[in-house]
Amino acid sequence: MNRELKVGHMLFTVSVKDGLATWAVRPSEAVENKFNKVLFSGIVTEEMGEELLKLSWVIRHAEDVAKGKTDE
Repeated sequence: MNRELKVGHMLFTVSVKDGLATWAVRPSEAVENKFNKVLFSGIVTEEMGEELLKLSWVIRHAEDVAKGKTDE
């Protein structure tokens, strides 16, 4: 398995090979100009999915606050 997802100016790649799940982050421009330098990478660890869901919630909340959609 090999999946890529663009988030803002970052390109996340998640791969599974031989029972090992890994991730990498590159600049999203890597697709257009072949700048493929990996900025960060690592092994997918337990609870990482749950931690990323929490990060997603924080980012969504920050978007709402920035747009004045909350009382904060």
